[in-house]
Order: sequence, then C-alpha cells, then structure tokens
Amino acid sequence: MENAKRAQSLSGRIFATVLAFTVGVIAVTALVITCIYYALVEHDNETRLLIYTRDVAAHLENVEPSKRIEVLSGQFSGEVRLTLIASDGEVLYDSAMHKTRELPNHADRPEVLDAARTGEGAITRYSDTLRTDTVYAAVLLDDGSVMRASEMRKSLFAFARGMVWPVVAASVVAVVLVLLLSQVLTRRIMRPIDALDFADPLKNDIYSEMVPLLERIDEQQRQLKEQNDELARAESMRRDFSANVSHEMKTPLQVISGYAELMRSGMVPPEDTARFAGLIYDESQDMRSLINDVLTLSRLDEVGFGGVAAGRIDLLETAKRMAARLSALAAERGVNVTVDGEGATVLGEGTLLEEMLYNLIENGIRYNHVGGSVQVTVCEEWVADAFASADLRLSPQQAAQMSHGRIAATSGACGAQRQAVVRVRDTGPGIPPEARDKVFERFYRMEKSRSKETGGTGLGLAIAKHAVLYHNGTIEVESEMGKGSVFIVHIPAADQLSSFEPFASSRR
Repeated sequence: MENAKRAQSLSGRIFATVLAFTVGVIAVTALVITCIYYALVEHDNETRLLIYTRDVAAHLENVEPSKRIEVLSGQFSGEVRLTLIASDGEVLYDSAMHKTRELPNHADRPEVLDAARTGEGAITRYSDTLRTDTVYAAVLLDDGSVMRASEMRKSLFAFARGMVWPVVAASVVAVVLVLLLSQVLTRRIMRPIDALDFADPLKNDIYSEMVPLLERIDEQQRQLKEQNDELARAESMRRDFSANVSHEMKTPLQVISGYAELMRSGMVPPEDTARFAGLIYDESQDMRSLINDVLTLSRLDEVGFGGVAAGRIDLLETAKRMAARLSALAAERGVNVTVDGEGATVLGEGTLLEEMLYNLIENGIRYNHVGGSVQVTVCEEWVADAFASADLRLSPQQAAQMSHGRIAATSGACGAQRQAVVRVRDTGPGIPPEARDKVFERFYRMEKSRSKETGGTGLGLAIAKHAVLYHNGTIEVESEMGKGSVFIVHIPAADQLSSFEPFASSRR
C-alpha cells in the first residue's frame, strides 16, 4: 500500500509535464517577443527622430546663422529636445536648458562625432545631463555646426514592466487552452495503454517503446504457465503415486490380515499352518519390496539418490552380479539369463547402477515365458548424437548441463561420444507401440490381470529410468509383438567425464 501511494500516475505525470513545458515556452516566448518588440520600437524611434532632425537641419540651412536660435526657439518648441552645436563643440542652443553656457563641450559626443564624420548619426545612450536613456539624432550643417535632436526613452526593464499585464492576460488564456489540450492529449496517449490486454501481450497495438516490456511480460507469462503446468503435473503424479501405493499395499495387507486371523482363531488345520505361514511370508516380502522401491523413488524425487560415494563402476561386472542374484527367480520361471560383452566403465554411484541393472533383468525374467531367455550385453561404443534418437530424452536443462564441461572435448568423430551401452533383450510377448513410453511410468502394467501372476511392484522400470537420467544417460525400448523387447541404456563412459555430477532433478 505504501509503494502504491508513492507510485506516480502516468497520466498525471504526462499532464504535469506538458503543462509545465507549455507554460515555460509561453514565458520564454513572451520575454523574447518583448525584447524583439522593444528593439524594433527603438529602431523605429531612431529612424523617425533622424528624419525629423534632417527636416530641422534643412530648414536651418535656409536661415542666417545669427537667426537660427530664434527660429529654433520659436518654430520648433515641443517634446523633442533640440540642440545646436558649433563646429568646435560649443553648445549654442539647447531647448531643455536655459543656461547653455553651463553645458560642457559636446564635440566628443558619439552622435556629434558620427555627424562630423559621415554627415549624420543616430544612437541611443545614457545622458549624463538628463540622467536617463536617450535617443540622439545629429545632422551636419554646411557651416560645420551640428543640429541634434533627442528624446528620452524607457529602459528595457521599464518597457517590459509596462508589458506585464498584457503578457499576463495572454498567458492566462494560453494556460487555460493548454489545460484543455493537455487533458485531451493525455487521454489520447493513455488510451492504448489503458486498453492493454496482458493475457496476450504481443497482440496489443501499442507504442514501439513498450514492445520490449510486453515481450518480457509475455516471456514471464509463458515461464509461469510452464511452471504451473509442471506443478500441476507433479501434484497429479503425487496424488496418483499415493493412490497407487495405497492400492498396491492394500492387497498384501488384506491377505496377511486374513490368513493371520484364521490362524489366530484356530480355523487352520495343523497340517496347513506351514502353507499359510508361507503365504503370509510371501505377501510380506512383496510388501517389503514395494516399500523399498517407494523409498528409492522418494529419495530420487527429493534430492537424488545420495548417500553413496561415486566411483568408477564396471557395468559388465555389475550386470553379472545382478544376474547371479536373480538366478533363483530365473530358475523358478524357467528363464535362461546370460551376460556377455566387454568391460564398460562409468563414473557413478554403484548402488543406484545395481538397482538399474537388477530391475531391467528382473523385468525381462518376469515378463517372459517358460523356456525363454534374457540376454544382457555390455560394451563401449562411439555413439553419434546418441541422445537424439532416444525415446526418453534429457530435459533442455539436463542437455545444457551435459554440454558445458562434463563431456570431454576429446571425443571421436564430429558429434560422437564414447558411451557405455547396455542392452537387455528378452523373449517375452513384446510391448505395443502405444505403451513403449508408458512402461516407464510408476505402477504401469500392460495386463492388470497378470500383475499378481508376474509379481513385481510396478516400479522397477521407473527406478531404472531415474537411475539412468541420474547418470546423465538415456534409456529407450525397442520391441516387436510376439518376439520380445530390448531395453537400451546409454551412459557417458568414464573417460568422457572430467567429474561426476549427477542430475539431482532426475525425475521426469
């Protein structure tokens, strides 16, 4: 509220600026016009007085020198001061002074000097005799004497003081007109601004100076919309995740609770107790696996996997260990698992890479048939633009991070990078094209009816995807219905990285 009070109205600012500028222009214009008018008036007065002096001098040329004073005092008495000056500068007659003998010699007067040199002269100067500004006009007579006429003049300040009221009246009228004009002009300037549609800033017909501001607003609105969409998607994923976790945990809890209740009530025959206990154990193990997977995803969603020191990991050796750990499940399902290839070293966190390989191999075993196979191949390859072909690409932020320092400049061919590549091929039923992106979603199962039969938590591929992205890699799936699927993982090889910096925001 305080900032709003301090904020100035744009329309008020425009109005005040236009008004102040116009009043200033009027004041300056009035001063300049007054000075020009004063100069013109003075020039006209000099010219008029010079003409009058010429007439008096012409009349005196026809009069005997001895009678000139008599003629001047009798025929030319009036407001104009007349002075007859001898050739030596002595004042012979002055209509404003009775005692001409007391007047000083006028030979050095500027107008007298001009008349003696050129025949006539006119000048405005301060009169020591009259103590005021005076305009003088002098004409040389034939006998060398000078006829001079003079009139007192107002100073510029006095002249301007006499112009004050006319100027004030004109200024008041001008200010009133300016007030009206400023209001009209301000409304016209503000009309496009008031009509701005900030819902679609770039479609406004507005002044070119405001285009950068509107472009910035549009950019920020798009960023806010993207952020809101991301938040909405995250919230939707959180709700779906919570609902799915609740649903997945409800079934084993009901089974455990039901069997335990039967056993507590003594309704289970002694010979069936071991079988019921085995069922409770199996369900509890499923719940334990679900909780472990949920916790893993939660850690990845929050701050990345963390807690494990990064190091150089051989994916081939890791894949062999995970295959051995899953040998019992493979034997139970009648699926043959093989691991081959060459050593492929990456920089990363071993526990998370184990999770990734374990889940991919387990997925191949569970979604397979008796007598089927899972083949894991590990190698290093020079991959040209490996990330461009992946179905699940890095985000723009991740791609920008990868291109700024973590990939060594000593790559192979142009656009090629040394990659650790893992292919997990199974002989299962295959994945339809419309489901190949969805299989990486949490709790996604293509056949809901077979979820209990195949086992698993529905989170394995989601964890595998997060693990791959966490290690700056990509994962994609290729599949042909009835012929199985192959999951392909690309992770930058260790010799391509100056250091390991995982993507903490690896959730997608």
